[in-house]
Amino acid sequence: MARTKSNPNRADLIMEAAMELFSRYGYERTSIEDISKHLGIGKGSIYLEFRTKEEILMQIIERFAMCIQSMMDEKVENCEGSPLETLKTIIVTGAMAVYDRVSRDIHTPEGLLHTSMTLKARFRPFYVRKRERITKLLRMAAKAGEISESIANEDTAINVLMAVSSIYPPYYNNYTESEQRITREELERRAEQITTIVMEGLKTQK
Repeated sequence: MARTKSNPNRADLIMEAAMELFSRYGYERTSIEDISKHLGIGKGSIYLEFRTKEEILMQIIERFAMCIQSMMDEKVENCEGSPLETLKTIIVTGAMAVYDRVSRDIHTPEGLLHTSMTLKARFRPFYVRKRERITKLLRMAAKAGEISESIANEDTAINVLMAVSSIYPPYYNNYTESEQRITREELERRAEQITTIVMEGLKTQK
């Protein structure tokens, strides 16, 4: 029997419900049956849209990754001022977008994109694109005289990503004695400060 035609609206509703349950209980402890009960529909309706729970997870992550990628592409292609300021904006905006989606639990799909080595490998194109966008801005910054041409390369792009990795999940609090989870206000403040330090550091390298 042919598979019934899928319903885009139903697929969206399923992903929204799954995101909520994954955030609340974790991916592993959430079942297809849990999602169907949450929506008040039969499991069969979910299987009309997604073959497995993993497929739902992958679609959620892919949608989020594409959103971040689109934001980066738009800012890079429409950069009219300082490329380094654009780079700073991209990093801070991306970090806050992640935090807004994972603040309840780092085991949300968006959190797993940054904490699961398996998913990082699966979404390799997302990370490659991120490096490419940063490398392009570094080359633009060199052309604008903001940094030396000798550091306008992918190796520096990787160094930048490593330097700002603490503003992404899992938000390890290795810098104070506090055990409290970082707040949005503190993360935004520190993200601004960290990226400023990194950008200023790039200017001094020869």
